[in-house]
Amino acid sequence: MSDKGPIASLTAFAAAQAQMGSAFKNAKNPFLKNKYADLTAIQNAVYPAFHANGFVIMQSPGKDEFGPFVETTFAHITGDKYSGKVYLEYKANDMQSLGGAITYARRYGLASISGVPIEDDDGNAATGRAAPKQPENASPALPAEKPSPIHRGVRLMKFLDGYEVTEEKLKATLKEINEVICLIKLEDPEFAEKIQMKLEYKQFELGII
Repeated sequence: MSDKGPIASLTAFAAAQAQMGSAFKNAKNPFLKNKYADLTAIQNAVYPAFHANGFVIMQSPGKDEFGPFVETTFAHITGDKYSGKVYLEYKANDMQSLGGAITYARRYGLASISGVPIEDDDGNAATGRAAPKQPENASPALPAEKPSPIHRGVRLMKFLDGYEVTEEKLKATLKEINEVICLIKLEDPEFAEKIQMKLEYKQFELGII
């Protein structure tokens, strides 16, 4: 491979990101009652731009000393590759759980390497219209009630599922997260355990633990 290989592939990668559209949140999570971009939405946003710039995208299962994973690879015609692993979490002896974990890993792997933006398809985002401003003489809103620990836990799960979570953001909120988990344990130990598992997975994914 020539010395121009890395430069050419990085230039192509940058071009693909510039041409890539947004992945719109088209699916609903019944547990968290929020919307997210499913695998198909992310593929539709990522594949055309990267294929047009000489990339082949592969997602393959594997296993190493840390456990089973799905590895996502963006291979360029120069021979350069950009790849990453997402490790799987699923219930033992449950193929449905395994299938869901693989889809989850493919979605996260594809989104994290490509850098595809995830947006709400609410009409305003699609047309570039901003939300209407409140009139200057509008009455001030009443103070919001303090959310319950369970409600805070739902918001926390949504935060941990977000693509925008970084190592810095997670470290900055870690104390608050642990306090919320402790409060939820008093009301719903099973839900608190799910949040704890999600937190540990995100820490591992970001290389914190």
